[in-house]
Amino acid sequence: MTVPIMTFEEVREALKQRFPMIMVDTVSALEPGKSIRTTKNVTGNEIQFLGHFPEHAVMPGTLIVEALGQSASILFSKTTGTGTRPEEFLVLGAIHDMRFLVPVVPGDHMEMDIQVLKFAGDLALVEAAATVGGTVVAKGKLGFARRSLKAPQPSE
Repeated sequence: MTVPIMTFEEVREALKQRFPMIMVDTVSALEPGKSIRTTKNVTGNEIQFLGHFPEHAVMPGTLIVEALGQSASILFSKTTGTGTRPEEFLVLGAIHDMRFLVPVVPGDHMEMDIQVLKFAGDLALVEAAATVGGTVVAKGKLGFARRSLKAPQPSE
């Protein structure tokens, strides 16, 4: 087992999301500006499994995309030159060619691999893949745009 380079506590500090929406447990590899590998241990006591599906729990595709997006967000937070200030972050704005190939179920150890394709001004494009036991379970491209946490100020 690989020793994480970021623990859950450090991941939580890097993300804007909070319980029950944190979809990354650890970071196992990070190359700022280029790539990140993160992990998510899928457990049967997560809230989404109350309804998806009660008789046969399957991780919703939207939450797999959320895990990929959060992984990219951590990468962006550790990358200088993205142009983000403390009150800003890159928000998921586009999903391209996303494919869900194999169901993810409780007990799975999901790994997310993110590769930066391009940073251009206020935009970022990444290639993302989620794997379980070396099998690709989901893959696609995600686009991000810079946004501010501050409310816009009225013009005077």
